[in-house]
Amino acid sequence: MTEINEVAERVAARRAELDEEEKLLAERPDAVRLPSPSCTVRRMRTGGLVSTSEASSTSSKDPSGDLKRLLVRADDLAPAGLDDFTELASPSSDEDPPPMTGPTPESTALLNRTFTDKAAREVRTSFVNADSSIVIDEGVSERVGAAVSWMADMRQVYAQCAAWTISIGDQEITVEVVEPADDPNKPLEVERRFGDEALMRTMLAGPVRQQAQITTLLVRDGDRVLELTFRSLAADAGSPETTRLNTAMSKFLELAPAKFLGLPVG
Repeated sequence: MTEINEVAERVAARRAELDEEEKLLAERPDAVRLPSPSCTVRRMRTGGLVSTSEASSTSSKDPSGDLKRLLVRADDLAPAGLDDFTELASPSSDEDPPPMTGPTPESTALLNRTFTDKAAREVRTSFVNADSSIVIDEGVSERVGAAVSWMADMRQVYAQCAAWTISIGDQEITVEVVEPADDPNKPLEVERRFGDEALMRTMLAGPVRQQAQITTLLVRDGDRVLELTFRSLAADAGSPETTRLNTAMSKFLELAPAKFLGLPVG
């Protein structure tokens, strides 16, 4: 019993540290918000990544319960070899991203319309590794009659915009899309594995040597869409940081889509 209590105390202490880190980073004036299809995070120049938005409140009846069961849970991590990760107390939500500017007026309109298009129903969770260098956001949304068109809009974003900027105060942050053929994550191969359709792209945001790397996988199954986003600082190929990120991505790519699609894990 003493050992169990000690473990529980360590887990509670770690969660308290993560919550405090989120609070402190959210107050930093140099935090940079980076957009993904429906969620944002803050990236510190020191390299720490944490989720900053509050979880959506739910009623006691929890009308989104059928969606929540499709998300990865904390007790799914260890069996999948992801015991270095902890579920954050406050997952990323669909707060509005900052204004974006594309290469043309038409692409600017497409960017802002697509990234701010909120689903009627959505649930989210987020996970962080032990040193907060990798954040993984997961969301499941229901877009009745609109999921196909939203996925088409996302494809148009990546087809029309090799790069765009986001405006945060007086800062202009450049976001560059990595060409699928040049992406070591082999997104086109990953896309063929999942659902009715899937879309995976990697983006780099911020100045060179301080760039955040954001890799997002979208999987559509009927009217429902899975969003799985991996966030870290960009690192050189073959570095320990890249190896660690690739290992985490591989394991989450086995776990999250399988749970979303109701398939066996592993």
